[in-house]
Amino acid sequence: MNYLLTLLVAILGGIVMSLIHAPLPWTLGPITAVSLCSLLLRRRFRWPLGVRNTALILLGYAMGRPFNAETGHAILTHLPIMLTATVITVAAGVLTAYLMVRHTEINFTSCLLGCVPGGLSQMVILADELPDADLTAVTIMQTLRMLSVVFCIPFLATHVLPSEAGTHGAAAAAAASPETILLFAAVAVLSALLAVRLHLPTATMLGPILGTGAFLLVTGLSAPAVPIHLINAAQICVGSYIGAHIDLRQIKEYHGMGPILAGGVLFVLLVSMGMGWLVTCVTGAGLATAFLSTAPGGLTEMGITALVVGADISTMTAYQLTRLLFIMLAFPCIAKWIVRRSRHA
Repeated sequence: MNYLLTLLVAILGGIVMSLIHAPLPWTLGPITAVSLCSLLLRRRFRWPLGVRNTALILLGYAMGRPFNAETGHAILTHLPIMLTATVITVAAGVLTAYLMVRHTEINFTSCLLGCVPGGLSQMVILADELPDADLTAVTIMQTLRMLSVVFCIPFLATHVLPSEAGTHGAAAAAAASPETILLFAAVAVLSALLAVRLHLPTATMLGPILGTGAFLLVTGLSAPAVPIHLINAAQICVGSYIGAHIDLRQIKEYHGMGPILAGGVLFVLLVSMGMGWLVTCVTGAGLATAFLSTAPGGLTEMGITALVVGADISTMTAYQLTRLLFIMLAFPCIAKWIVRRSRHA
């Protein structure tokens, strides 16, 4: 019954956002509606993890189907600037942490983990490993940052930056046989399962992206298009899950972080836009593609936005994955080193 109520609220939120022409209405609508209803009704909404993962498989397949040899070669040539963009974005988050610790009563460790644009789950896990980190403060800061990014970047990509629809050679949308549809469905599902076994980040989305792209390169086939109503349904499932895991009541527990965190998010966004412009100048990528590639959002949210605005999903995925892997593999060591240095300063 709880799942049904969540679905109803999510669909209503999507309809409202669609009527007011908001960006990504079928993702942001469920996020907004479910999280606000949870706050107003004082109850926790729930959404099955399995349904979200199934939706991510579908979205991952849709993102992987434009991949070809040319995009693969372009990604390899972008590696140096990918690492540069990652380091600069993380550095902007560290600077924001320094500013926050000077204007709030939250300790530096918590500010550092709360301001760096990594995944919410990764930063919370890392906070649990550091003894002086305030887990609640880190969760709130990462949640506020995620909400700001999820709402701001789709708006900019949809209404401010030029559309790139039709510029990346998407696969033909001709009607496919049932056998072809089943073949690609099997590729997407098996790729997701393999990614989960390999413990890849955002495995149920990243697996189908990589698996579908590799399968297309090997076979030379054309991948069937995904009907728009299925894309919208998948976005509702993802948005419902995110909204059900946002507890807006926690925001009331901390005072003084709002303005400085908002300023920090704005600063990181400006840095990301600057990096996007630099990527465009150096590589010739479209501005929307470059901005989504360097934006401090998650692979899921940026991937959906890229899918909607027609950006180069292969390039965007490569940039976001580079930053995600850096934050997951290298940043924990860097964060612990910075914390040790700050204690002895």
